Amino acid sequence: MNWITIISFTFPHEAYVIAAKLESEGIDVNIKDELTVQVYNFLSNAIGGVKLQVQEKDLQKAEKIISEAGLFMNNQG
Repeated sequence: MNWITIISFTFPHEAYVIAAKLESEGIDVNIKDELTVQVYNFLSNAIGGVKLQVQEKDLQKAEKIISEAGLFMNNQG
């Protein structure tokens, strides 16, 4: 599977909200670096935050859902 970072957050709980929405729409998600930020929250900005990832095949659908929620994607790949 090819996971693509679609958006990053400072804190894990922020990613969980959008992840839940995407999963409710049938999109598989992966949250990267959540444990690092939970243990060492001061590192969040240094490592690029908590990254919400989707599979490449779901990218356009996920972008549309996130855009409708009023968030901006930052496609870090």
